[in-house]
Amino acid sequence: MERNLMEPVTDKLEKWVSMYNRVIREWLNRELRDFDDLNESNYYYILIVCEHPGLAQSELIQYIYREQSIVTKAVRYLVSKGWIEMTKDPADRRRSVVSPTQKAHDAYPKLKRIASQANAFATEGLEPDEARQLESLLKKALLPLPGIDKFWLA
Repeated sequence: MERNLMEPVTDKLEKWVSMYNRVIREWLNRELRDFDDLNESNYYYILIVCEHPGLAQSELIQYIYREQSIVTKAVRYLVSKGWIEMTKDPADRRRSVVSPTQKAHDAYPKLKRIASQANAFATEGLEPDEARQLESLLKKALLPLPGIDKFWLA
């Protein structure tokens, strides 16, 4: 008896989300090949820091939506490679803020373009209203899950 690989859908959702994520990450890595120090998991930090210079690391964690230890490690790496700098907050010396370096500012337009192209790549098989619906459904699916900050779903 031949098994239908599409049934039951509920057993396959994690598989499809994982495949979708992997294909997008592989595409991003190809597009980022001109940047020796960047990959699909850290280029987004540069975008956020360029768009919100002077963020506290705790705020960056909220934007990235990753565990503190992962963000700390990525920030240290990007500082060591000259992409961002970490300084004490002049308003509160107990906390550190991250800011883009000139290297990050120079790369920002290309990185922003890659991010936009990634969205287009990820939804190229969809009509515009379907792409919006996909985003809406993903947010809806995330809403009741534990540990999801409503900041992300606005």
